[in-house]
Amino acid sequence: MLMALKDKKQTEKNHTFKQSFVHAWSGVIRIFREERNMRIHSIWAVIVILFAWGLRLTGPEWYWIIACIGSMLVTETFNTVAENLVDLVTEKTYSELGKHIKDMAAGAVLIAACFSGIIGLCIFVPKIWMLLIH
Repeated sequence: MLMALKDKKQTEKNHTFKQSFVHAWSGVIRIFREERNMRIHSIWAVIVILFAWGLRLTGPEWYWIIACIGSMLVTETFNTVAENLVDLVTEKTYSELGKHIKDMAAGAVLIAACFSGIIGLCIFVPKIWMLLIH
């Protein structure tokens, strides 16, 4: 406790909503600063949103697009968490189990990307096709 007071690093649970929000926001900022893939996913999300807006998607189509974007950002976040935890536990030394954990977390991102791509194709291809034939 004395050490925690000395360096003012929080080691206890958040006591207020504001405290929770500030720490959560700090995590969001950190992942965007440190993770290239998160920035890439975010750029693609903006492109998809602009494209969707231009094609005038229906309400349900927007729900699917937003769900896909959310799933990509969330899985990329969990992938980063898994990578950081493995690095922490293994002290950045090679571990076969650590490699498997990182690979599985990356696999989750790949699965989300594949399903998001399929959903995107199901939504966008018919709309683009209709524009091309009319």
